[in-house]
Amino acid sequence: MMKKGFTLVELILVVTILGILSALVLPTFRGHIVMARETAAKDNLKVIRTQIEIYKMNHNGVPPGYINGSEAPTALLALQFTATTTLTGAVSPSTIPAGAYVNGPYIKKLPVNPYNKLSTIAYVAQAIAFSAAVDGTSSGWLYKKETAEFKVNWTGNDSEGTAYIDY
Repeated sequence: MMKKGFTLVELILVVTILGILSALVLPTFRGHIVMARETAAKDNLKVIRTQIEIYKMNHNGVPPGYINGSEAPTALLALQFTATTTLTGAVSPSTIPAGAYVNGPYIKKLPVNPYNKLSTIAYVAQAIAFSAAVDGTSSGWLYKKETAEFKVNWTGNDSEGTAYIDY
């Protein structure tokens, strides 16, 4: 009587081939993941920086981060992007322009930092360099309201050797 099935040698051979293939393919996928995160970070920065410039044009050259000439709390900074504002930067929680709140919204929601998955923004004082403020964990983004500079909060260098903070 003949039994049909695989021999132990055939099974070992198949498992070995699968192991070799996975060892060849996995580094390629990891490389693509790194490149996708780098591209996402650059694209998010481009969008936010463009919206900051539009905000400045709508608010007589004043960037987000100010209300009536005074520093706005960090929580209101996010609303200056995602809700409507007056000419002086006062924020309405509405996304529909009405009354004095005629500017905005500039984006639907703040993008997520692709490295630490945070969408929060932290102020960086004008006298502090971004390289000294970056920690990768406290917020998704870093912002200097005095200069309207917006950076990704992530340490280290990308696949081409450029520091993430220099994006």
